[in-house]
Amino acid sequence: MTVGIVIGAGILRTPGLIAGYLGDAWQILGVWVLGGVVAGMSTVLLAEMAAAFPQAGGKYVYAREAFGPVAGFVAGWSELLVTRAFSGAAKAVVIAEYIILLIGRGSVPLLAGVVVLGFVLVHFGGLRVGTLFQNVTTAVKVAILAAIAVAGIWAGAGDFRGFAPSASFAPEYSAFLGFALAYQAVAFAYYGWEDAAKMAEETRDPGRALPRILLGGAAAVVVIYLMINVAFLSSLTPTEMAGSPLVAQDAVRGVFGATAGTIVVLAGLLILVSSLNVQFLGMPRVAFALARNGLAPQAFSRVTARGTPGSALLFISAVILVLALTGAFEWLIRFMMLVAISVDLMVLLSFFRLRKTRPEVARPFAVPGSPWFPSLTILLYVILLAIIVGTQPGLTLGAGAMLGALLLAGFFTARRQSRQA
Repeated sequence: MTVGIVIGAGILRTPGLIAGYLGDAWQILGVWVLGGVVAGMSTVLLAEMAAAFPQAGGKYVYAREAFGPVAGFVAGWSELLVTRAFSGAAKAVVIAEYIILLIGRGSVPLLAGVVVLGFVLVHFGGLRVGTLFQNVTTAVKVAILAAIAVAGIWAGAGDFRGFAPSASFAPEYSAFLGFALAYQAVAFAYYGWEDAAKMAEETRDPGRALPRILLGGAAAVVVIYLMINVAFLSSLTPTEMAGSPLVAQDAVRGVFGATAGTIVVLAGLLILVSSLNVQFLGMPRVAFALARNGLAPQAFSRVTARGTPGSALLFISAVILVLALTGAFEWLIRFMMLVAISVDLMVLLSFFRLRKTRPEVARPFAVPGSPWFPSLTILLYVILLAIIVGTQPGLTLGAGAMLGALLLAGFFTARRQSRQA
């Protein structure tokens, strides 16, 4: 599940953006390592909370248990409306871009909209159809990525051209802005590392299994991503990578020809379709869980005869469709990650709150090095968030308005629930 959710549009679409933001091979690898370190450290904190509160819902559960229903509302709805909807729209946009790479023409917004509508039809076929589709497309994902990595290194003949001092260039961005943009792209590529926690209620012996699943999944993704990037930098320089929508295609086409490049595009489409399918499988069920707890309209809790939360699927699909019609991949992931990092900081602070207010809860897994390790994790988040906010004030206003609206809606929803109780 971790590989199926995390690996997709990020590793295919963002390497060209990151090369353009940074311009240096070692900086490119460094920001990918940093993203993996942040994901890994966050996973350790999340693993303790997941083992202590093995309930379906993941981060929403920990925020609610630590800070109450308003925080739970913000965590749940921000995931639904921003981190998942924006991610789904971004993936639809990339699928549209790659279709155009294949056929040579077309409109990104129009094709992205068609992609979204196609997934709606698939998932109204029921859970069995959706999961069968997922199993088939995920089965070959890692093999495809491994083949791309081997082909990239083979294409470069082990020269590692991207690491030559002459290969670097001065990007048009300031150092801080370039780093912020690159980190947002990398964070997007890693996002979803924690989603296995949502399966807590369906996991045997979650106290022991969840930490292994979360940490092992995060480690596997880091290794795959570094392997892919070393392959790219073996055959291409940062200048050649910069701005490319599909660096993997560029890495093999020069040596193996146009046919190999076309095969890479098709493989990328398969990976993207698998990754986007997870959004349509999971998001309506997040809405279902929110409705079950009184934090979303009750219509979202109704399912069709085939087991699909129909109203929730239509709502989520409409949000993804509107966002996908913008065709603005960079803006989608930048906005998404600013909101996501802000909410994740609140969720990770739940670790300290739960330790203080719920000491009686059994913790089958305890974070080592506490409180220094958790404090370092929080400090890292604060520094990264400060750099992003400081370099992108316009984006910060939009994200702040979104979070403020969710906070206000959560307050009124919680007050209504308390009156009904």
